[in-house]
Amino acid sequence: MNILKRLQTIEAFFYLNLKKTKHMKKIILLIVTLIGVMFWQSCQYEWFEPLEPALPEEVSFTVDIVPLFNEGCNSSGCHSTGGIAPDLTAANAYSSLFALNLINLTVPEESKLYTKCATDGSMNKYTQPGDPEMILQWIKQGAPNN
Repeated sequence: MNILKRLQTIEAFFYLNLKKTKHMKKIILLIVTLIGVMFWQSCQYEWFEPLEPALPEEVSFTVDIVPLFNEGCNSSGCHSTGGIAPDLTAANAYSSLFALNLINLTVPEESKLYTKCATDGSMNKYTQPGDPEMILQWIKQGAPNN
């Protein structure tokens, strides 16, 4: 009789643990699902197009163009004096652009300065939105040294 009681106790123990295991599996599945939903929801973004700054009516080389060079081209020293041509420092930028024929006053859209900075140009990653348009407008205005 003692053996029978022990067997019943062992059977009851395994039965309760089996029920607990089924409940635990459901709870774990629920927790994993909730965590998955939270991660999925947290990875959604609202995409928006950045606003391009309004261009001034008259673009000034000194006020509008040189600061673009200082922010992107000269900040790392690439196109500064003694660096890679053209020298785009404030003192030398204008003469360097014309000496290397980077400005095309006849067809401004074909100017090397503009095409390098435009969307598919090799230097576009160093520009801010609106910079290529500012450069193009300056060239269309005759690229004055003002």
